[in-house]
Amino acid sequence: MSYKNRSMPSLHSDEAAEDFVATADLTRYDLSGFKPMRFEIEPKAAALNMRLPASLLETDVAQTR
Repeated sequence: MSYKNRSMPSLHSDEAAEDFVATADLTRYDLSGFKPMRFEIEPKAAALNMRLPASLLETDVAQTR
C-alpha cells in the first residue's frame, strides 16, 4: 500500500514548518517535485581562507579563555 500521494500542507511560518518536519512521517508524502534550494541571509562580498600553524591557533585560544 502506497502512502506517497499526500500533498504537502501550507506552512505559513518557520515554527509551523519546524513542527511539521519534527512530527510528520515524510515517507507518506510525494517529495519528487521538490528542488534543492540554497538560502543566503545576506549576500557575501568577500571570502577569507587562512592557514595557521597549530601552535599559533592554540596560543590564541588559550588567551581568549
